Amino acid sequence: MSISAAIEAWKKELGADAVMDDVQALENYTRCVCGSSRDVYAVLKPTTHEQVETLVEIANANLAPLYPISRGKQWGMGSKLPVKDGAAIVDLSGMNRIHEVNERFHYCVVEPGVTQRQLLDHIEEHNLKLMLNVTGSTSDTSLIGNALDRGVGYFDSRADGISNMKIVLGNGKTIQTGFGHFSGAQTQNLYGHGIGPELDGLFPQGNFGIVTSACIDLMPKPEGHMAAIIKVSDEQDLPTLIDSLVRLRAQNIFTTIAHIGNRERSYITLAPLLYEQLIEHGEPEGEATRAKAIQMLEKGGFGPWSAAIGVLGSAAQLKIARKEIRRAVSGFAKPLFLNDGLMAKAKVLLGNLSFLPAMKVQLMMLKAIEPVYGFTRGEATDKSLCSVYWAAGDFQRLEHPDPDDSDSGIMFCLPIIPAVGQTVLEVVKDTRETFAHYGFEAAITVNLMDTKAMEGVVSLSFDRRDEKQRENALQCIREMERRYMEQGFPPYRVGINSMDQVVKEEDPFWQTVRDLKKALDPNGIIAPGRYNLI
Repeated sequence: MSISAAIEAWKKELGADAVMDDVQALENYTRCVCGSSRDVYAVLKPTTHEQVETLVEIANANLAPLYPISRGKQWGMGSKLPVKDGAAIVDLSGMNRIHEVNERFHYCVVEPGVTQRQLLDHIEEHNLKLMLNVTGSTSDTSLIGNALDRGVGYFDSRADGISNMKIVLGNGKTIQTGFGHFSGAQTQNLYGHGIGPELDGLFPQGNFGIVTSACIDLMPKPEGHMAAIIKVSDEQDLPTLIDSLVRLRAQNIFTTIAHIGNRERSYITLAPLLYEQLIEHGEPEGEATRAKAIQMLEKGGFGPWSAAIGVLGSAAQLKIARKEIRRAVSGFAKPLFLNDGLMAKAKVLLGNLSFLPAMKVQLMMLKAIEPVYGFTRGEATDKSLCSVYWAAGDFQRLEHPDPDDSDSGIMFCLPIIPAVGQTVLEVVKDTRETFAHYGFEAAITVNLMDTKAMEGVVSLSFDRRDEKQRENALQCIREMERRYMEQGFPPYRVGINSMDQVVKEEDPFWQTVRDLKKALDPNGIIAPGRYNLI
């Protein structure tokens, strides 16, 4: 292995500006909101597929490990950091071309640096009748990067909507999945399976190559949209809520993902936005105003659990959905239905009456929930970052664009749980007890993905400046993941510190993944240790 020779060759072939190995540049890339650290020897910034081929060729010649990132916003799971020490980060953010957006067949072909914001701006600029399956993270996250780690949006799993991938394998070969490798094919973005063995599934959570472009499914813009907000005042009603939503989903009353968050999740999401509103209306910055924001949420009925569901369809379908949702939750919850017209009218009315204290409060509440409402209609926002800082007590950075460059800490557990209300409640109680043992509160969202499974999103916030908190946070997450595994609910995604929790030498599955790695990346240069034994 000759790292210095690799760096010199990269500088010669890619240009000195595309290769960073100075201390300051590496420090900028290795700050991490989860409190972890790794030794990185360089950062490479290719801008074309051909440059990726070149840097992989040089890496093989010098046995120099690489760790590709799309935008590096894998907050709470490792950010930009590799799983193991001793790799060069390959930053693909400069590969940010939108190659195609097809309105008729509702898809786009993009590079890994393309963000939610960039694509949504393109759709708006060209007045396309399309929607994006947005996630609840910042608008500057990568479409491909999130899909490759099986991220979940507000409408569907991102991994189910990626195909026709162009990939530089670890062995240096370039392949294209599906029909993409047939010259002149016209259906490579219409039928993802192609012909022969389907290779697309190797690359989400794989470390066999670097994806340089892919097709991402979009959605045709529906005739109508509304959001259903359902709040329950007693946690014992959570199983009833979940089971009711499962039945509604089975009847196709709604076909999107229902996001159900506990009090802690609702508060860290909405409180900073209310705080912002209070400051704008003349309240002083500080603890008293933060406490007032919390009191407003309490009075607003945000109790133990709240659900947000986007419902798409014709006017007649939305009318039926309102009726069926009301009927399903009757007796234990009262739903609130919002649409664009109601939101606009309410803001005007409340604005005109804002001289009345009660109306002023209602207007601020409405503006606070507006970003969540936006998710349900395919809009991205940066306001979600406020929750990271609020939960960690880093109140001076509520508008900061990068949690890695802060004192805030956050880590995630992401189990898949059966869509059975009582089972979810038991998992919630166990999670809360485990977190409390380590001195933390669990912010929990359980997302109904279909009629069978729920995605658990459990976040732990801490102060990165406190060494004891950092250690407790890591131990808490690892124990929680172990407990989920013991209960039969493995995580569908883990951070860089938890690969050993799921990747086991004795498991024939991981042995097979290792064998594939040897065939596709014989020198083991792509993301060593990432969802693999090598």
